[in-house]
Amino acid sequence: MNGADDFLRQIPSTRYQGSKRRILPWIYENIKDLPFETVLDGFGGTASASFLFKLMGKKVTFNDVLLSNYQTGIALIENNAVTLNEADVEFLLNENGFEYPSFIQDTFKEIYYTDLENEWLDIASHNIHKLSQTYEGRTLKIKRALAYHILFQACLTKRPFNLFHRKNLYLRLAKVKRSFGNKVTWEREFQKLFMKFNNEISSKIFSNKLRNKATCKDILEVKTKGFDLVYFDPPYARPKDTSPKDYYSLYHFLEGIVDYKNWSKRIDWTMKNRRLIREKTKWEQGELIDNFDSLFRRFQDSIIVVSYGEPGNPSVERIRECLHLYKSDVEISRKRYKYRLNQGNNQNLNEVLLIGK
Repeated sequence: MNGADDFLRQIPSTRYQGSKRRILPWIYENIKDLPFETVLDGFGGTASASFLFKLMGKKVTFNDVLLSNYQTGIALIENNAVTLNEADVEFLLNENGFEYPSFIQDTFKEIYYTDLENEWLDIASHNIHKLSQTYEGRTLKIKRALAYHILFQACLTKRPFNLFHRKNLYLRLAKVKRSFGNKVTWEREFQKLFMKFNNEISSKIFSNKLRNKATCKDILEVKTKGFDLVYFDPPYARPKDTSPKDYYSLYHFLEGIVDYKNWSKRIDWTMKNRRLIREKTKWEQGELIDNFDSLFRRFQDSIIVVSYGEPGNPSVERIRECLHLYKSDVEISRKRYKYRLNQGNNQNLNEVLLIGK
């Protein structure tokens, strides 16, 4: 690998909230000299950090509790060579004589996408499932994961704020002057966006000659052995919050696409935006500092790297004290960071790395 900025160009783009992609060069500079060959990315998200570790030649285990993010982990980290070919893309983007369902059209009318877009999403979701007519086994698993990941990028691109947190299609359609978003991009056809992201992802797939893998578990249920280093980028809670940011509710629509057959059984029908019913993970159930303590205790035999936002609840100092219970040497590095979707409240925010050795 050459300079930090060189590998940043190799990492797939994303519009996912909280992604560390833009500050990976800074993270790299802080961890490049640590002695590790195997790594767990415990809150994997968009897989940007995992992709960095893969580029560094490390054996990577990506983990995330969301099924949608798990597909990204399979597509980008576990996958070493498989891409979607021209025939795959043709199959995924068009009707192929099946009796197509209409769940998205019927359930999400005027919530996130237009009627024609909802109809296409039903078709594409069904086609991803039907890849089993051509492929099987591991190849099928990876082809589906690639298709889901690419579809998710297209879905996020066409959403105001790149989220599914509220019923707000009107923001996209209203003929008014805006200070956010890109209406030209919002109005691009799903098919064109899918092809764009497929071209990008196809150029990023590579092998680092190691057996990397993706898992989908609550972080407090992941095995603790076999990792020289563990990297944690947990959902943050800001100072006045009593629970971390709920990514499940922000991206429930993508979760539904992955579990299309069971989607209707999982929806909270009292909510206007048709989000999913869920049970809190172990990470979300306890007191915030207790969760960190449980995490550090479980993985105390590994180098522990925590990516965190400041100010936050608990504070960086409390997390440092907690980490110091298990690690004799705790280093802290800070970087001023502006979040693209929160420009009005960005003035005093820091991205923080805590490294426990």
